[in-house]
Amino acid sequence: MGVETASYITQLVSTNPVVGDPVGEGDDHIRMVKTVLKNSFPSTSTAAVIPNVSGQSGKYLTTNGTDTSWGTLSSGKVLQFVVTQNHDPAVNIDNVTTYATMGSTFLVSITPSATSSKIILNYGSARAGADSASYEMRIKIYRQIGGGGYSEIEAGLWQTTIKGNVFRPFHTQYVDTSHNTTSQIDYQLYMATSNNLSGSFADSSPCLRYISATEVGA
Repeated sequence: MGVETASYITQLVSTNPVVGDPVGEGDDHIRMVKTVLKNSFPSTSTAAVIPNVSGQSGKYLTTNGTDTSWGTLSSGKVLQFVVTQNHDPAVNIDNVTTYATMGSTFLVSITPSATSSKIILNYGSARAGADSASYEMRIKIYRQIGGGGYSEIEAGLWQTTIKGNVFRPFHTQYVDTSHNTTSQIDYQLYMATSNNLSGSFADSSPCLRYISATEVGA
């Protein structure tokens, strides 16, 4: 049979040439394969268009306009994401000015892959008071490394002025750059009020509450 016509790899017929094809068509077939290779891998470089992939896990292909090589992401790469989100139970605090845990509703755990990674925390829900007076509802972030016990890591605190039983949304972000560990980290929110009154985060209504941890390469 005659040699197929092809300009790119997908047009080649893998079963050609077959036994019995004229020997005189061999040179045509070789020239066609050369054309296919040059069209499919166009380059003016004398080096490999695609360099050796062995041992290049996690790298990306880059070019200087002539040659290609493997590059390494130095920072900013998202390494993992963990989230705790639910619609219940509600988190209520009653007559407490000292900080109390907000329980599993606002607890997230992550195990960093590097001590230098940044952990970006995001958390939010809706909050409301249970008193006619205006007062502050406050939140702090506590951290536990390797089960060693919780301690406050937030230099400041998130707070909002609330009044009455009206739920309003909130969202806050915090970046942990001081963990320096590859052991499991537990992040737990703690809550208090300013005037020994009551407060609630997401009551029994279908209100989403969440806390997430994202590890980003330093």
